[in-house]
Amino acid sequence: MFRFVAILYFLSVTMVHAEQYQSQRLFSHKAWGVDLTHDTIDGAMWCSAETKNRSSQTFSITVYPNGGLTVFVFDYDWAISERNIDFIIDVDYSRWNMRGKASGISVSVSVKPGPETGKFVNELAAGGAVALYNRDLRRLATFSLAGSKAALLKLTECWDAIKADAADPFKSQADPF
Repeated sequence: MFRFVAILYFLSVTMVHAEQYQSQRLFSHKAWGVDLTHDTIDGAMWCSAETKNRSSQTFSITVYPNGGLTVFVFDYDWAISERNIDFIIDVDYSRWNMRGKASGISVSVSVKPGPETGKFVNELAAGGAVALYNRDLRRLATFSLAGSKAALLKLTECWDAIKADAADPFKSQADPF
């Protein structure tokens, strides 16, 4: 009986989560895809460019209407305690020391727009591979950057669209005009 109740609970939570977030694939090229996601409960929108490797790990760059940009690495085999962490993102042997967050199945770092962020994104667009290392220099994941330039250009288009949408103070879901 307990097992049945647990399964029903899991299914109901999964269904609510699936209904809350609606994603649309905008673009796929080589190893990369770009998605637009809408949170149907609070109305938030974001765009993500991501790639997966053979180990089913995901490298994602997510942008928000407020100008924020977050880099995520997901691995469903991880069980990381929530905390601040230091890690390295290596783009074709160009090392980027990051101070970010770890939680559950992911590590992430949020960065502000600026020259360094632009340089990092340009390296991703021009590179061949990106790797994640822990602070002990142990490689935890590697991803192909094949198709990243086209995906990052599409991500920028998506970002521009959601920024413009967020800037319209008269827009609403029930807008009769």
